[in-house]
Amino acid sequence: MTDREAYPTAWITLAVLVLLYLLWRFALGAPTVSRCWVWEHWHVYCPGCGGTRALMALAQGRVGAALWYHTPVVITLALAAIYLFSQTAWRLRGKRGWVLRYDRRWPMVLVGLFLANCVVRNVLWLGLGVPL
Repeated sequence: MTDREAYPTAWITLAVLVLLYLLWRFALGAPTVSRCWVWEHWHVYCPGCGGTRALMALAQGRVGAALWYHTPVVITLALAAIYLFSQTAWRLRGKRGWVLRYDRRWPMVLVGLFLANCVVRNVLWLGLGVPL
């Protein structure tokens, strides 16, 4: 995938996510989100545990809480925002200036961050008894 495909895909994904949030918030009345199946059945953190709380904290402007709940989610969103804003500005300036380009290694790095977060959380929880 190149920037030619990644840029419009990112904007479409963002638009769909915003529409889903608005649907959840206003049409459905913001129902509670069910607990993680992995946590409920096995009492260990999955790679996504804390992600919903992090997103909700970000929506409320609580960046510190979001970083505590799930750091890779915040990193992913920050990277996506920088990518979209830099690409948009670059295109509006006639493709001049600095721009963050998509790299095929990004998804693997982000998956690695999510897995590392999962391992650290489970070591803290199971090894040291520190709940997150």
